[in-house]
Amino acid sequence: MKKIIFIGLCLSFNLFAHTKHYFSSTPLKVITIGHPTLTMVAQEVDHQEILTPKLQNFIDELIKTMKKAGGVGIAAPQVNISKRLFIIKPGLFKKAETIINPTIEYNEMLGKKSSTEGCLSIPGKKFKVNRYKEVNINYYNRKGVFKAETASGFRAIVFQHEYDHLNGIMISDFFNLEIFGIEEFEHVPVM
Repeated sequence: MKKIIFIGLCLSFNLFAHTKHYFSSTPLKVITIGHPTLTMVAQEVDHQEILTPKLQNFIDELIKTMKKAGGVGIAAPQVNISKRLFIIKPGLFKKAETIINPTIEYNEMLGKKSSTEGCLSIPGKKFKVNRYKEVNINYYNRKGVFKAETASGFRAIVFQHEYDHLNGIMISDFFNLEIFGIEEFEHVPVM
């Protein structure tokens, strides 16, 4: 019975999609597909800039925007700031994490899995994407501390999604845009 209740909650809250809801009244304006910033490779954050009040305030506003929009991740380019920074919160009981100047190494030996994802910059749409099951990540947190770790499961999926934003890649780039009005798509590998 507990398993059925848990599955029902997951389906009702859509916990396994990147975006749960879309709200227009967020602290920072979320730009949508077609905006040129979403196709640009973001600039690195200068390490000396990390602890400045300006960047710390931006991080706070980005976290509020993500929460208000109902997302589990948001990248700076999605609010028209071309910086290599994103926020992830891949779980109900986890704190939001700030990821600055990340690098990623895909663990190809473990393979990929299908993930149904949404995006705050493509409101109301969901896509099926193949993501690596495990990734090795390096980044700085909001305190400027260097972190190196392995991410798996839903955290790895959210990390890969947001990392793509820093490189000007959106989940819609994996698909034939002529059929953009359809709710879900078959994955087309990027060559």
